[in-house]
Amino acid sequence: MCKEIQSRSFDHTPLEVKNAKTLRAEILNILNLASGKKILSNKPDEIIKLLKLQDSSEVKQKGYSEILGGAKNFKRNPEIPHFKLHSGCWFDFAITLDETITPAQIIAFDFEIRYPPEVSKWFLRFDLNLPDHDNDVKNMRFHFHPSNDDIMIHSPPMSPLEILHLFLYGIEIPEKQRS
Repeated sequence: MCKEIQSRSFDHTPLEVKNAKTLRAEILNILNLASGKKILSNKPDEIIKLLKLQDSSEVKQKGYSEILGGAKNFKRNPEIPHFKLHSGCWFDFAITLDETITPAQIIAFDFEIRYPPEVSKWFLRFDLNLPDHDNDVKNMRFHFHPSNDDIMIHSPPMSPLEILHLFLYGIEIPEKQRS
């Protein structure tokens, strides 16, 4: 069953891009628009500093790139530079691309958003692990973690731009929490 679910996710998720530079420019535009609409607290100069394009730190071969949106922060330390929403939520991300092929292919990513600590310890992380990762063997390469690193659920088919849009416009702090 997991194999079929993963296959469906990959069949319906746009992971091809022109190149890493073009994808970074698209992300920069989205973040700057959100800043202008007062959804994102970061100013344009901060956004540029946080949004980096570099050689991949995950795949040590020529032709693999990485777009970082803030520093990787699996310990969820709010002191590490990240993107801040006016709601108090904060997020960061990393995208790994294979540019040895045309069009370039997004081969991995992680996007994590967190509520402010005074509200909740809640977080949500979307992962697309690299091919041949342990989760690939389990047919769980594309998954999300709902506030627990040990719980993995198959992800709905979403591209990095769609996840970014979700973080900016689709997740709010409820006025009254149910529990």
